[in-house]
Amino acid sequence: MTAASAPVAAPPPLAGFAYDELRAFLVAHEFTPTHADRLARDAIRGRATACSGVEGLGEAGARRLDGLIALRSTSVVARTDSPDGTVKLLVETRDHERVEAVLMPLAKRSSGCVSSQVGCGAACTFCASGLLGLRRSLTSAEIVEQVLHLRDAARAQGGVLSNLVFMGMGEPLHAYDAVVGAIRRLTDPRLLGFGCGHVTVSTVGVVPGILALAEENLGVHLAVSLHAADDALRRSLLPVGGRWTVAETLDAAEAFRVKTRRFVTIQLTLMAGVNDAPSHAEALADAIEGRPFHVNLIPVNRVEGTPYEPPTQDVLDAFLAVLERRHVIAHVRSRRGDDVNAACGQLRRSAATTPPRADRGSTSAQ
Repeated sequence: MTAASAPVAAPPPLAGFAYDELRAFLVAHEFTPTHADRLARDAIRGRATACSGVEGLGEAGARRLDGLIALRSTSVVARTDSPDGTVKLLVETRDHERVEAVLMPLAKRSSGCVSSQVGCGAACTFCASGLLGLRRSLTSAEIVEQVLHLRDAARAQGGVLSNLVFMGMGEPLHAYDAVVGAIRRLTDPRLLGFGCGHVTVSTVGVVPGILALAEENLGVHLAVSLHAADDALRRSLLPVGGRWTVAETLDAAEAFRVKTRRFVTIQLTLMAGVNDAPSHAEALADAIEGRPFHVNLIPVNRVEGTPYEPPTQDVLDAFLAVLERRHVIAHVRSRRGDDVNAACGQLRRSAATTPPRADRGSTSAQ
């Protein structure tokens, strides 16, 4: 291929720059440091979707910057709304991969669930994201842009995006550098200015990643998907997370809590006849005894291609009663967005693979 016919490289995305990198990039292209401030204010924190909407660039400057930097490198190609207010966005990358991000409104404030990978290699047996395997990890820019899309959706509803959870598609600690880079950009007050205490990273229990994350000084919270306190059962449900024993996983979570002084949540997806018996609750209480972890119980969401069903309310109440008797702080996660396949464990890569289930009806909180 000759130089004349070589494809023109796409401009780098704005969301991929740390603040100091953005300033240096603009100065190198004969803009001023003030232009970095205005780009961050108008295109990252504000509503500008084109360089012409950034104050102080002028017509010529906006045209020149258009060829140097992309305000967005991803796009929302589908949106699905649940009657309970949950919004699922299908986001397409430059290379035509697709991931899903979810907005969960509560009054005027909303939580956003973002993906870290296209697909997932963790292979949890009850989760839709891993059924088709892992395609690739997302870049920091692609993660940050999911947050921008979710923020736009929240604003359109008259709300504010106030909390973020890395609980979408993928294992965040398998996309470690991109996730850490995204969190630094998201929480930088000169860029998006998200409060670090409003960000939670969820993992299947990648012990080296948990310990590394504790050293990053990010100020984020941690959620660990345990799903069973028995090593053999856990390994059958979480082939990747099960590489480490329950004891090793909980020790790493405790090390994170002590080092960061941030909350640690232990997550259990409860499946009827699998891990929902009172004996499973007793084993969990034994495993975490003496550690101030918060337990989040998640009735499994039905996923086509998997055999799991959620426990009945009576079984769920009995499980919770054991934990309460053992003085374990626990609550049941409210089910939201499952009617549009936007709930925990239901995210996939394409709208075509996630038709709403006609037999489910509307969502009810538990």
